[in-house]
Amino acid sequence: MQSIIETYSKLASSYESRENLESCWGRATAHVMGQLPQRSGGETVVDVGCGPGIQLATFVETGDRTNSFIGVEPAEGLRNGATERVKRFPNARVYEGKFEDLPLDSNSVDYLYSIFAFHWVSDINQSAAELARVLKDTGEMDLFFSGKFTGKEFNTKTTPVYFKFLTPKLMMEAAKSQQKLTVDDIDKAFRPLFGARELTVAESYHTYYDSLEGHWSWRCRVEGLVPVPEEKKAAYDEAVKAALATLETDQGIPFTVHLLHVKLRR
Repeated sequence: MQSIIETYSKLASSYESRENLESCWGRATAHVMGQLPQRSGGETVVDVGCGPGIQLATFVETGDRTNSFIGVEPAEGLRNGATERVKRFPNARVYEGKFEDLPLDSNSVDYLYSIFAFHWVSDINQSAAELARVLKDTGEMDLFFSGKFTGKEFNTKTTPVYFKFLTPKLMMEAAKSQQKLTVDDIDKAFRPLFGARELTVAESYHTYYDSLEGHWSWRCRVEGLVPVPEEKKAAYDEAVKAALATLETDQGIPFTVHLLHVKLRR
């Protein structure tokens, strides 16, 4: 987990690039943002895994001025960007923290949301317990994150490349870097903590097409988490690009986001 945090901290500036905002992940984020509800006044609203604060600032700017907005982010580079972005809002602040250890008082949050961050947790059960701890009895929540079958097209093509360049030990390390979550996984972690009628877990699939260059603009961040020996890195990158190029269609190269949505309404 720490290596992931450090990697994303170093790559903080890339989040605001045109390439990233127009990538499949940028478009998926815009789709998710359109589903977040506006909250009534006087509430405490929390964004966990707020990154550089792009969505947090949008939520603050369009939200009720009597609400208090909190961003939580473990990566220093991203957190610094979020702090700078929301400093003009007197009702917003950003704290260091993560799902497994939220820097929030118990029973203090009216509404909590997170966009494409929960799949990086190291402990699903601890994270769910922390969410239950900080939410008020009337608190509500929306978690949007990547599921097990995200990038199924890419995975089919890149797995043989992994076998060629990585040892079994390194492959295991790469596989453990991100949770491969299903609806059943989430049900088991969340259902005992939240009311069955109030909590729903939904999944959907969204396929985005882009050029190889467009996909690589975000894919290179993911590849940075794969423990390829430095002396093999250039050859590895070229092999991955060649494999992905075989997916080319008239619409471009497809990438499917398996979107999981944990929704709590009371």
